[in-house]
Amino acid sequence: MNGSPQQETRAGTGADASAEAGVEAGVEAVHGPEDGSGAGSGPGAAQHPEIHCPFPSEMSPHAEHAEAHLDAWVARFEVVRGTVARERFGRAGFAQFAARTYPTADRARLDLVADWFGWLFLVDDQLDDGRVGRDIDSARRSMDGLLRVLDREGPAEGERPPGEPPLAWALRDLWHRTASRATPAWRRRFTGHLAACLEAACWEAENRIAGVVPGEAEYIEQRRHTGAIYVCMDLIDIVGDLDLPEAVHAGEPFQAALRASSDVVVWTNDWYSLGKEMALGEYHNLVRVVAHARRLTLREALEHTAAAISAETRRYLGHRERLLAAHPEHRAALTTCLAGMESWMRGNLDWSRATLRYRERERGGLPAYLEATLAPAGTEGGT
Repeated sequence: MNGSPQQETRAGTGADASAEAGVEAGVEAVHGPEDGSGAGSGPGAAQHPEIHCPFPSEMSPHAEHAEAHLDAWVARFEVVRGTVARERFGRAGFAQFAARTYPTADRARLDLVADWFGWLFLVDDQLDDGRVGRDIDSARRSMDGLLRVLDREGPAEGERPPGEPPLAWALRDLWHRTASRATPAWRRRFTGHLAACLEAACWEAENRIAGVVPGEAEYIEQRRHTGAIYVCMDLIDIVGDLDLPEAVHAGEPFQAALRASSDVVVWTNDWYSLGKEMALGEYHNLVRVVAHARRLTLREALEHTAAAISAETRRYLGHRERLLAAHPEHRAALTTCLAGMESWMRGNLDWSRATLRYRERERGGLPAYLEATLAPAGTEGGT
């Protein structure tokens, strides 16, 4: 995947016209027919190579409890309110996603991770599909408001303060429950990753507003942040009660393993979410970026991305061995941390194949499930 950086260009020009013409073919190639008859099958073996994933599938025994907890949590913090939104949120299976990616978490920690998943996906939907993501001033105000939450102490008790967006209120609860389990070094690292995630969301919004398709190298770098995968990888430490020295985290052997495993996750997400994003006219997807930059057909770009995911997985395995060899004194903790990365790669693949989130597509206008839960009241234009 390390092709030469490509020049940014405007959407809808050049070779990407062939991708536009192949929207329906691409949707069916990835997800099966619109009637759902291909549900859970992933890409047909006759059409595309299988994504290589050597790690075992696992599921937490606390998955059911996490599902019930998440349903109650999103209602308590008013981040999912209407009937349509509640039904769609439930069908996506975010607690199941958490149970696949953190299979060794105890019940309380799995509940916490499931809540983080729900929150992150809801923020993502507001920015990708909602009006706030098409107004850069509104997006930046919203992101700044979320970051200010991390400067506060104490739980989100009582009623939601007047004017505070539900997603900011919910973040106060998440941060209190998470930070109380963490070291100061971990809190700084996590805060930095979340800030980078929200800044990258604004980068996406600016591209979307200007109609710009990012270059391949830039997209790959930013995708680690727009996908919030570094945020999620940080949660491995919370689940496993890990406290690796900052020098280990910041060292190149650890960072190489982190980058490779993170790329596998977000590229797989792009592969499976392609149909949903094309239906909404979204260009921030590796398959679309590759098709545009390399002048490939959509089918060729799908095949290229699948091969890149498999190659990056093999690259991760080499990084894993080098990391363990570099820090024999921390082998036990690193083994736990690496197992978390591997659970993420496998669990994300399994969930992406099964979830209805990437099958439920709406054409024309904003998706009906969106609710105005990110921007302060009166500033978002109402989704």
